[in-house]
Formats: sequence, structure tokens, C-alpha cells
Amino acid sequence: LEITPNDVLIVDRMGKRYVQATRKELKDILPRKADFAHLEKILFDAAKPGGKATLTGKELGIPSLEKGKIVLTDFSNKEISLTPTQVSSRYTKVEWTELLEMLAKL
Repeated sequence: LEITPNDVLIVDRMGKRYVQATRKELKDILPRKADFAHLEKILFDAAKPGGKATLTGKELGIPSLEKGKIVLTDFSNKEISLTPTQVSSRYTKVEWTELLEMLAKL
């Protein structure tokens, strides 16, 4: 999963598929709180000593995952350099709806 202010990349390593979409393309399916600034704030707050590192789906704005929990761990204060993910040609690009259907079946 790679999230930038404008794009989302989701890679299904088992199925050798990926979705690359703009926030505009996904705006109708993403929760209201699903914007880069909100995600950045959540990660920054969780990285602080004693910060809230366990989040529910509801807190992330995903009511259908209300009982699900995400635990954020192993934060570092070291500088890093990020480069965009290059998806291998062995992977097939699919529409987000196809990947969403697969995730719903899990």
C-alpha cells in the first residue's frame, strides 16, 4: 500500500495484481476522513511517545470495519529517503472494483 497526497497504489502480491488510482477516482468509495492530511496526522500522533497507536475502523472513517483494529508500531526518528514504488511487469493492473470485490471475500 502506497499513499501520496494525490494517488493510491495497492498491490496484491498473492494474486499478482495492482490498483493505481487517483484520489479523485476513489472519492466516491473512500470515507470522508480518508485524505492524506488526516492520515498524516494519525501517523504523526501515533509516533509520539505515548501516542495512540491502536486505531479502529470507525476512527479511520470506515464504519464497515468498526470492529477491526490497526496497530501502528516501530516508529523511527531517523531520516529516510522515499522513492515511488515501481510495480513489476509480472503484475496485472486491474480496476479498483475488482480488487475491492476480492478483499470483500476475505
